[in-house]
Amino acid sequence: MSDRPAFGPLQNVRVAHSSSSVAGPFCAALMADLGADVIWIENPYGPDVVRAGYGYTIQGDRRNQRNVSLDISKGKGQEAFLRMLENIDIFVEASKPGQYEKWGLTDEVMWEANPALVIVHISGFGQTGDPRYVSRPSFDPIAQAFGGMMFCNSSPEGKATPANFLVADYYSGYLAAFSALAAHLRARETGQGDSIDVAQYEAIMRSGGTANNISWNNGIVFDREHNRDMSNGAAAYGSYRCKDGVEIYTLVFGVGVVKHACELFGLDYGSDLFPAKSPKFFLGTEAGDAMEQAMVEYCASHTAQEVEDTFNRVGIPCSQINDYTMLVDHPHVQARESLLTYQTPKGDEFTTYNVFPRLKNNPGQVWRGGPSIGMDNEDILFEVGLTQEEIDQLYAEGQLAKEE
Repeated sequence: MSDRPAFGPLQNVRVAHSSSSVAGPFCAALMADLGADVIWIENPYGPDVVRAGYGYTIQGDRRNQRNVSLDISKGKGQEAFLRMLENIDIFVEASKPGQYEKWGLTDEVMWEANPALVIVHISGFGQTGDPRYVSRPSFDPIAQAFGGMMFCNSSPEGKATPANFLVADYYSGYLAAFSALAAHLRARETGQGDSIDVAQYEAIMRSGGTANNISWNNGIVFDREHNRDMSNGAAAYGSYRCKDGVEIYTLVFGVGVVKHACELFGLDYGSDLFPAKSPKFFLGTEAGDAMEQAMVEYCASHTAQEVEDTFNRVGIPCSQINDYTMLVDHPHVQARESLLTYQTPKGDEFTTYNVFPRLKNNPGQVWRGGPSIGMDNEDILFEVGLTQEEIDQLYAEGQLAKEE
């Protein structure tokens, strides 16, 4: 199987995905990092959109995957796909709802090939619901707009903007991977697979557990006038510019942190103005405004490193605000080996994130970079029982493609 090593807790799990862009492939990538045998079924008529340019996403989020560029919508290509499913545990797709039904690939048809198959459908608005929404195409910012996150991410002086980077896609991928493995565990016990409906906008709703629950239960709208980072009006909570021009992010939040901040700033903790056991103070109150002013003045009179060192010594959560390039040489990132460099199939060196999270006894690893189009066509199709003649016929009919 293309010299794929056995490793990780998922080394006996077989996954196939026919998806492009981010959400579906990321779901599969999480499992590939932990040892699953992942087959990426790519459209031979139009490659994945993230192959454009250098293809950084391909190398980061398609690593550890084998690639077959196969038309599964009809004919011999679809027959090969159904034979492939006989030995697949989890299949992930991320097309507009109804597409697979048009091809004759309903859940029931796929279960005829493999009754224990777990099928994951990822879409913007879900497989069911108001027909006007179910059929809509969607990308990450559309889900953020519909699900409420984009509104919460707006500033009083600016227009609504999506939260970077592609959080609806990645949240959906996490939910899809978790639920797929949960369903697979059940299928191993019962022999019965499942069909999972992941809607991107619902992934956004599920991740907004403070603002949305307050809105739904108390009618409070976290509108642009009330949007100050994530603080919900708390003082000394946000980003602050230090003496050297570098920004830090901190939050005076929680009983212990409030006590530490008062002591550091010389505020009278335990007084009527700053009562003991207070978890936070709000802007617009005398105590909150005093705490905010103290934070601004302290940061302005110290370098970012001094602030970070002092705050973490006394117990106030704090970090300098890094850009991605700053992480490369950061001692903590290096000590944990959070980044790694490997060769792509084309021989280029590529630096990216390591395998997260870390498992002590069955760690994940990276055994190859993102594959080229059709890189593993023959290996995969031989595995499902096709002959060389049948494979040649698929090439001749345009249902199978390979990057030269």
